[in-house]
Amino acid sequence: MIIVILIASAILRLVSINQSLWLDEAININNATSLDFKTLILNYSLGDFHPPLYHVVIKSWILLFGNSEIAVRIPSVIFGVITVYFTYQIAKKLFEEKTALIAATLIGTAPLSIYYSQEARMYSLAAMLTAMSVYFLISLLKKDKLIYWIGFILSTVLMLYTDYLPYIMLPILIIYLFQNRKTISKHTLFTFIPAYVAIAILISPWLFVFQKQIKVGLSAAAASPAWAQVVGKPDLKSLTVTFVKFTIGRISIDNDLTYALVFAPIAVFLVFLFIFSFFRMSCHRAVVWYWFIGPILIGYLIGYIVPVFAYFRFLYILPAFYIIWASAINTINWTPMTRALLTIALAINLVSSIIYFSSPKFQRENWRDATKYVQENLTPKTIILFESNFTTGPFDYYNKTNIPAAGALNDFTAAPVEVKQKVADLTKDKDKVFLFQYLSQITDPQGIVFEDLTNLGFNNTSTKDFSGVGFVYEFRR
Repeated sequence: MIIVILIASAILRLVSINQSLWLDEAININNATSLDFKTLILNYSLGDFHPPLYHVVIKSWILLFGNSEIAVRIPSVIFGVITVYFTYQIAKKLFEEKTALIAATLIGTAPLSIYYSQEARMYSLAAMLTAMSVYFLISLLKKDKLIYWIGFILSTVLMLYTDYLPYIMLPILIIYLFQNRKTISKHTLFTFIPAYVAIAILISPWLFVFQKQIKVGLSAAAASPAWAQVVGKPDLKSLTVTFVKFTIGRISIDNDLTYALVFAPIAVFLVFLFIFSFFRMSCHRAVVWYWFIGPILIGYLIGYIVPVFAYFRFLYILPAFYIIWASAINTINWTPMTRALLTIALAINLVSSIIYFSSPKFQRENWRDATKYVQENLTPKTIILFESNFTTGPFDYYNKTNIPAAGALNDFTAAPVEVKQKVADLTKDKDKVFLFQYLSQITDPQGIVFEDLTNLGFNNTSTKDFSGVGFVYEFRR
């Protein structure tokens, strides 16, 4: 059964995998393609604000298989399927085969897991390594073996070299061990001390770079409060959205009230499962709750210092989320009830996934078609402008014909005098301009670039809307 579940999970993660690359993916791939390993690790990572392991993995992959949309996403598919397997193994060690199969089925069909298993970013890798770390921890609590210690140390170190939010797992696991110290053998409990020391030693070389990343991140947040809000400022709405997205994935409704009413029955079902899961609580099983609740609470508090509180950054706790579901579904040893609860849970997952697969609105930014549109409507005197101080990563990825393009701003945000001069210089001797609206609500909320083009004698002759990218304005003079 687990083999069938893993195959089905892989198939679901391959559906619509050839979507256009979006901003963060394209920036990642462009740099992994063009930079050497040293520059990628020590320089690019500063601005990306992530540890370097995924960058090393994806560059190595690109060297072997190229950088097409499908090729660069296959590693995340593999990581996602392995996460399904370790979710199964964790649930099997804590509960029984039936609960483990339910947990694997649920995360295998989970819309959010599917989405990020199709993304050329580090989140799927971080989820896999966190699940492995928890698996080896639970294995140690049940049977103290050297191979489990090696697995725990290595998977935890690799996890820490992949993403920063999983660092929260270190204090969470310490708290869990302390709270349950009476149920753990003294030898095992005290062996965690040298294990943590080994982890600290192995991760310490990167901490020197991490200090620089912190400074860069805080400077960026201070320079653009609007951007900080976008990337993860904590508030009640973002906390609520985390639970919503965990359950139904990326799909949403523009009207908040309608969205809440549609999700309300699902929320009731979710609360029902969470309550039911407490009936199967034990000292060892409590680790799943520590894994799920701890990172959200600590991450929320960290978000007030560094804007990192966004639901997708917590993908690494999704296995715990579905193990809780599975334990509740299999609480009552009555087959009709188990089947009914599982059917509802699967219906939530599959309907959400089908909506995602079938609607471009909930898929990634359509830079492929946006770039193709301007390529097909060029004149010899055309320039592409962006509402930023540089061109965007996705446009650079798809701009194979090297169309003249530039950022219209002098800095991250628009300054009227400097922008006016720069726009005038860029459009000198040009008869057509394509202006990408992308991120203008953050970088140019007053529409300075649009106004300057109009003042220079350009007329907005057409406007195209591309999913996720926004409007592309065509100007002629």
